[in-house]
Amino acid sequence: MASEENGRCKCFASYSNNNGAICMSTMEYHYQTMGRILSFLVQKGFSRVDFDESDAMYVMTERWGSEEEVLQTFADVLHWMNDESLIRVGKIQEYEGGYAFSGVQLTSKGVAAIQAKPNDPELGESIEKKISQSGSLDASVYTKIGSFVGGLIGGATQALSG
Repeated sequence: MASEENGRCKCFASYSNNNGAICMSTMEYHYQTMGRILSFLVQKGFSRVDFDESDAMYVMTERWGSEEEVLQTFADVLHWMNDESLIRVGKIQEYEGGYAFSGVQLTSKGVAAIQAKPNDPELGESIEKKISQSGSLDASVYTKIGSFVGGLIGGATQALSG
């Protein structure tokens, strides 16, 4: 995925909002994607859900790059979440031009992550409570959710490796 220079930083993507230009790194975009996936799963509870290309476009309302790049990012983040045991996936099918993740649901590790108390006051008491509030969340909140959960996983891994 191509980077672009916007005068202030080298970034994966940039867009403008009412406060001016926003620069987003690849990691921030992936954190945001994880935050949006977690939000979707929290709203479904322990129901198993299936994800395919149309779900990626539904969940990822902030998209960077071509449709192919968006779908690849969505799949890569789901693979990472599965590898880190945040989610359970019944079956992954990859085929030319696409993928399907069947039977996706939060694991106990995923539930613990969304129930943990973040240090960022914007995330409130827990990610679960923040997501459950009525109204839509800003893209930056989804990025903070993904970053917080990624940090929890990284911290646990570091603690276990001693």
